[in-house]
Amino acid sequence: MSSTRASRSRSVLLQVICLAWVAASRADDRPVTREELDKVVRELEEVKRQQGGGKQPAKERSQGAPGAPAESSFGPGRGGIYDKPFLRGTGPRTYVGGYFDVEYIDREESPHDFRLHRLVPFFVADIHERVKFASEVEIEDGSTVEVEFAFIDLLLAGPLNFRGGVILDPLGRFNLYHDSPLYDLTDRPLVNQLVIPTTLREVGAGLFGVFEPLSGDLQIKYEAYLTSGFKGLSDDPAEDPAISRGDGFREARAHEPAFGTRRFGDNNNDFSGVGRLSIEPTLGSEIGASAHHGAYDEDGDNDLTIAAVDARYTFRQFQPGGVPVGPIEVLGEGAYADIERNTFARGLGVPGDFWGYYAQVNYHFLPEYFLPRGTRLTTALFPDSIFTLVGQWNHVNLDGNRRYRWTVGLNFRPVESTVLKLDYQFNHGTGKAPESADRDAFLISLASYF
Repeated sequence: MSSTRASRSRSVLLQVICLAWVAASRADDRPVTREELDKVVRELEEVKRQQGGGKQPAKERSQGAPGAPAESSFGPGRGGIYDKPFLRGTGPRTYVGGYFDVEYIDREESPHDFRLHRLVPFFVADIHERVKFASEVEIEDGSTVEVEFAFIDLLLAGPLNFRGGVILDPLGRFNLYHDSPLYDLTDRPLVNQLVIPTTLREVGAGLFGVFEPLSGDLQIKYEAYLTSGFKGLSDDPAEDPAISRGDGFREARAHEPAFGTRRFGDNNNDFSGVGRLSIEPTLGSEIGASAHHGAYDEDGDNDLTIAAVDARYTFRQFQPGGVPVGPIEVLGEGAYADIERNTFARGLGVPGDFWGYYAQVNYHFLPEYFLPRGTRLTTALFPDSIFTLVGQWNHVNLDGNRRYRWTVGLNFRPVESTVLKLDYQFNHGTGKAPESADRDAFLISLASYF
């Protein structure tokens, strides 16, 4: 009896010591880590095991051979709901984040409007040190829910890795880096709405990697995948083509349920291919070339080829006369789409070739640069804040639908991941462009990662 009481006393004493140790670790306002909590739990479990006369807990006895995966802490026998791999183990392996953007739009000849444009949660999981999962789910206009991407990466080596799932097409640079908090204007470039219809994603698989052949910042990157392809034309003459002069390729994307196909389904028995090669000679500079090729019609008789080039360069800050100037970014992207059309496709009105481009300049600054030395405005509250003055020129030609846009904008980033944007668009259309192409617009938007 006394031995039992002594054992219980030791147990209580050890638990008190463990709890005191956890509390002490917070004395300096440092949060308790997952590893520290796990250590406390293991010590308490050891006390319980010793109280049981050295008997192993039932859960440990049921684990079987050494090295077998630990059983879920939620317990077995619950219909498989809790018997999941992510409920085993103690290491932090899944990460949740996302971004959102809201907009105010005042367009000529239209009532002003407010828009919850996007709420995009994303999930990244370390399944293994060489197996990663990543996914984004886009909620657009507060109601439309779509998978933006969801893929598995097998990390084999720096220059050679495998990716499979719903991938972002490496067609141009903007489609890969299109998140609203990254972009310095509210609306995406016209070429990336109509010729490369961002967000362009497909089910596919392929390889990606990075080469670092020399010392310094030089990097060579590539991505190459086999995919399902565009869905632009049915074999039913009663169906209108999904490719149009008004919307470009937007309705022909793989994730659209065109011509009775399911989302991300294929409309023919052919594969498509997409790939991009880029060179980054220095930090902040890049040149890329990419292409997408494959049949777009149900019979597989007509091919669609989209070729794109992109570039960006950053001029570092300089100080003429002691006044900081910059950094200044210059960037742009262009694309050309060759649409093959047989007699059937022409008869149904499939348009001819599309092309477009944009060029943009970003000038980063702080008001403090132009005030007496030592004056602090935004940096008093947000030390890493920055303003950006933006100018962008757009031109697209969708088989005679010619549209032009000049945008000037100013944005403020209190921190790098959060941005408030003000833009004004000067729009103009010629040829087969609709009247709405001439309507200018004023936009305000707020976007942030979380």
